[in-house]
Amino acid sequence: MLVTTIAITAVVAMGLIGWRVVKGDSDTSGSTPGEWDRIALVDRTTGGVTTIDESGDVDAEIVGFGRVVATHTFGSRIALIGAEQIVIVDVEQPSAEPVLIPIDRGSTVTPAPTTDSLHLIVGDPSGGNVLIVDVADGSVIDVGASAEQSSPLMFAETVRWAADGSAFAIADAANFQTIVVQPALPGATFLPDQPVAVGDELVATSQTVGLQADVSLVDLQRRNRAIVPSEIPAGGVMTDDRLVTVSIDGGVFRVEDGDEMATPLGSLAVPAGNRVHSVRPTFNGERLVIAGDAFEAVIGLDGDTLFTTSFTAPLDIPTPHPAWSCLAIGGDDTYHSLISLDTGGQLIDLTGLVVTGASSDGCTVIGERAGITEVATTDGSVRLGQIRSAALGPDGRTVVWTTTTGRTELLTIDDDLQLTDPIDLSEAAPSNLAVVFVNG
Repeated sequence: MLVTTIAITAVVAMGLIGWRVVKGDSDTSGSTPGEWDRIALVDRTTGGVTTIDESGDVDAEIVGFGRVVATHTFGSRIALIGAEQIVIVDVEQPSAEPVLIPIDRGSTVTPAPTTDSLHLIVGDPSGGNVLIVDVADGSVIDVGASAEQSSPLMFAETVRWAADGSAFAIADAANFQTIVVQPALPGATFLPDQPVAVGDELVATSQTVGLQADVSLVDLQRRNRAIVPSEIPAGGVMTDDRLVTVSIDGGVFRVEDGDEMATPLGSLAVPAGNRVHSVRPTFNGERLVIAGDAFEAVIGLDGDTLFTTSFTAPLDIPTPHPAWSCLAIGGDDTYHSLISLDTGGQLIDLTGLVVTGASSDGCTVIGERAGITEVATTDGSVRLGQIRSAALGPDGRTVVWTTTTGRTELLTIDDDLQLTDPIDLSEAAPSNLAVVFVNG
């Protein structure tokens, strides 16, 4: 039963066979690009942080607490991920004491964006306890302690959450049940079966029965609001407590309060021998990005397939951000195109570009093509040349790069897609650098 709900990480295929847009023409996105007011230069070796303003002047310095392997940011707060701790600092209050959160060595730390914060899901890849960290306020939910379990067996990849972060549900592999925790309430709620999605008031769960499943909508008083037979779900999304699921065989279904049968909405053309492994919401919950053994697709909540493509060998598909309005199709070192999540239409041909980053709306990407770093936008592309590294700002128009000579600079791409004169940041930038854009 647990296997049907673990499908979070997409394993799809490398090497494009072909793609087709099922609905819509090419268009551009009307979403507003992200904003930033400071750039944090993080020393990966020490964990020290130096912030600079838009002119490149040093704004503040924060003492480090050890080596950093990854960074995540929300507003003015930065979570610095180390081997055995998470350090949360606020660049608007550089003199304030940081939040130090111990974690077990070898833990995975997965971001879970919500409307009001960024949460980090911390867990052991082989199973154990799970922590849910709120970057906005530094609070931590210890799921095992909340459930009063001395030897919990949970997997972080089974966590599902409400869009606003008001509730989190996780599969309890030891007891084949769902544990629900809420930041505003102590303790935990226990529901039957395994979690599929979390809504405002209801949690969707699934129990495999032979080659099918019973999908339930349950409230937090453990009252069943619907129980329907359905194909085995690979994942889904709750919108206003209405569940849309995609089955492992590509069927798209809707379940609402009081239903006795799931309503079929459509069906994905899953390539022969494939199954759906990952179902991820994006475009503010209005689109689902589907990934399987050798394909990737985008569907709407009405079941319409907007885009589909197939591949020839496995690759990892990056998890889309919930707020993206564009999506780079592909993963690892193989990307195909940038599409509109509104219509499914192709915006940019990305063939040959290995994408390494994206703007906050997903509609501008940065990557490398044949050794040359390039920024690709819906208006055209900008070649940055051969450089050591480059970080794209959330606005899609700002780049911090380190040249082959070790010089770190801040650049802006103007409306004519020309690079402005660089601002030298070398004196403030450490040699082992991570770049984080923040907005207070």
